[in-house]
Amino acid sequence: MSEKIIYLLQRILRKTWWRCALFSLFAVLAVVLSTVLGPYIAQDVALKLGSDSIDSLLNILASSMLTVAIFSASTMVSAFGAVANSATPRASQLLIEDTTIQNTLAAFIGAFLYSVIALVGLHAHIYGDGGRLVLFGFTVAMLLLVVIVLLRWIDYLSVLGRLGETIRRVEAATIKAMNQRLEKPFLGGQRQPPGARGANEVMATTTGFVQHVSMDLLQTRAKQLGAPLHLHVLPGAFVEPTMALASSDGPLDDDARKAVQDAVLMGPGRTFDHDPRFGLVVMGEIAARALSAAVNDPGTSFDVLATGVKVLGHWSAERQRHDAAGQPVVAFEDVTVPGLREAGMLEDVFTPIARYGAEAVEVGITLQRALRSVSRLGGDLPEAARVLSRYALERAAHGGLGEGDLALLRAAAEGH
Repeated sequence: MSEKIIYLLQRILRKTWWRCALFSLFAVLAVVLSTVLGPYIAQDVALKLGSDSIDSLLNILASSMLTVAIFSASTMVSAFGAVANSATPRASQLLIEDTTIQNTLAAFIGAFLYSVIALVGLHAHIYGDGGRLVLFGFTVAMLLLVVIVLLRWIDYLSVLGRLGETIRRVEAATIKAMNQRLEKPFLGGQRQPPGARGANEVMATTTGFVQHVSMDLLQTRAKQLGAPLHLHVLPGAFVEPTMALASSDGPLDDDARKAVQDAVLMGPGRTFDHDPRFGLVVMGEIAARALSAAVNDPGTSFDVLATGVKVLGHWSAERQRHDAAGQPVVAFEDVTVPGLREAGMLEDVFTPIARYGAEAVEVGITLQRALRSVSRLGGDLPEAARVLSRYALERAAHGGLGEGDLALLRAAAEGH
């Protein structure tokens, strides 16, 4: 199966509607099974086990589940708005795709649909005594499921939409994307030599952000061309019709160009999937909003700084571990891919703090300490940390700080 199809299926599976449809399908199957299995149960057994109480149970379930489902949906929307206002609208994407929220809403809607369909069949007299007993068993199981989901939902509401929890979610999504990239540092292709570019280019057809690159489709086309394909964009890159997606020295007809364009999936915004830098950008946005005059919450910027150091430390340690293990497996030998720019990862999260926190000496000192920690990591991060440290000092010098505060910043910056 093509990587593009797998990616699109994964995106669909993160939507709320399919979970609701799946739970609702189970509810309908439970009602149907009650009519099928009912004749196999003796009538006296059904009467002894109290299947007559099913009517009242279903009424309670139907009336309560509609209210709970509406309340949960409104709470979910409120949480999305809270995250967008307190952190950044980009972080609300993680809540929208949260499996706990989706499963909770789907369970409530499925229980409501089950009870309504069961009541319709009950009043239409399609169940015998045996069928009512089977329906009673399914209803008890549904009630237990609802209680478990409701208890979990109540506990979950205590952290839903909190700023600290949002930062933790962004951190987890970033680390996941980093691990994916470290497993395939060049998306499974060959390392692209500096300045590699073919004579024939494939231009973008629209304006947007690269969300996914189907390397298997590019490999197939490169085999047909008999020449390597050079990919010039990575997931997260902004492209428009004057920019090249890929190039090759082989002849590119309209079919070949269309195949390469189809392999690069674009959308109106960036996603956390396969894009490690997007999570760092979101962290920087959260800190920038916290440092605005309207919010004035330097403590959140401290949390972002600590998270940024942790995430970059994870990247550095895992990259060194992968480098020690040897060359990565190349699955698409006819496609060259540029590497991820490590200095850009540092800039994504720390530059907004250096810019918007230039007037706060406590933010500047914490930033310098964080950059000192990053400077002890490997790769291109140490030099990037030193450059950003000098930039932060320049911003602070023009931010109106007194000479005493500047002296404290310079002291904190020592050691870069």
